[in-house]
Amino acid sequence: MEHFECLGYYHGETKLDALLAALDVNERPILPRGDTDTYLSNEAAGIELTFSDSASLSAPQRDYPAGALVLVNIRYYGKRLEEFSIYQGNLPYGLTFGLKKSELIALLGEPEWRNPEGLRLRWIRGHNRIHVTVSKSEGAIIVSLGLPL
Repeated sequence: MEHFECLGYYHGETKLDALLAALDVNERPILPRGDTDTYLSNEAAGIELTFSDSASLSAPQRDYPAGALVLVNIRYYGKRLEEFSIYQGNLPYGLTFGLKKSELIALLGEPEWRNPEGLRLRWIRGHNRIHVTVSKSEGAIIVSLGLPL
């Protein structure tokens, strides 16, 4: 199963529960009062999941129960950052850590957005957005897949 197939599912749905079990993420997402996002992760595996309150979604994919926490983003770390180890699994869309900006563009085409420094790039693929953070010396170091903004 591709992880991004679970984007748009809410916590408690069977498919998302299976993904969390496969990633060895055993916590429940808890939304802090006043926040719209919360995070679950397996730092040792180099992966972080973002859940958003369904009421805060600008373009919901479907109807959700009141208070549902929807998986909106999956982040893969290709460099040791803080407590996160390097993700060892396959990345979607043929991506690999270390790809240089020119290689990313050759693979995915021109990004639909980039930050002023050109170190964060975004593409749209189907119902997903792909963000890649690059380092000038190390190439792609963080890859994330999410629902459209």
